[in-house]
Amino acid sequence: MRFSLAIILLLVSSVVISSEQTTHYTGLYESANDAYKAGEFDSAKALYTDIFQNEMVAPELFFNLGNTHYREGNYPAAILFYERASRLDPGDDDIQYNLKIAQQFVTDKIEPIQPFFVSKWWVGAAKLMSPNQWSWIFLLLLVFACSLFTLYFIASNRSIRQMGFLGGLITIIFSVVLYSLASTSNQEQTKGEAIVFASSANVKSAPGLNSADQFVIHAGLKVKVVDEDGDWSRIELYDGNSGWIYTQSIEKI
Repeated sequence: MRFSLAIILLLVSSVVISSEQTTHYTGLYESANDAYKAGEFDSAKALYTDIFQNEMVAPELFFNLGNTHYREGNYPAAILFYERASRLDPGDDDIQYNLKIAQQFVTDKIEPIQPFFVSKWWVGAAKLMSPNQWSWIFLLLLVFACSLFTLYFIASNRSIRQMGFLGGLITIIFSVVLYSLASTSNQEQTKGEAIVFASSANVKSAPGLNSADQFVIHAGLKVKVVDEDGDWSRIELYDGNSGWIYTQSIEKI
């Protein structure tokens, strides 16, 4: 359990948090941490949830919410918040470790279809950092490349000019790679996924109670949401199986 004193970030970028609001939510966050340390998990969860319901998000907040749910034995909710934390900070070892621990309590053990190793490696590399982190590195490299090209245009020494041009060209190539990683990271972060919250749910062949049952899934399983039709969602498991499930049976990540 990490008790970071960092200020929780506001998700809606168009709204600026006043200093009074910042102080208020920082105080709530510290109170929630204190309650968790004291073993008062229900109180801690209520305080963390209060912060979350006011559209405040940060990996620390989701991580701590996951921990409170885990302590109460609510493994689907714990997995949900660990997954949300992982999307914001995919390289955090504590988040990944706790997520794997919580997933051990999931009934369904799905063997995912293995992607081509290059694709798997690329996605794995993209997940090392969040889209924002990749974007910052991309921008820094872009600025560095511009500086090198400027050196090429203003330098009088031929060797320095060649160095500036080649260095700028190589930096631009790296920048393009980083931009692609940022794009892939963003796709992974925003793709439609959900956690099953129903203790068990029948996956149907079509949206509707009268359609045929195909298979049963259980609480805590992560699925891909590929379509929606009224109160029904078409899901796909990571082993390739798919079907329709009542939307209230799942919670989107």
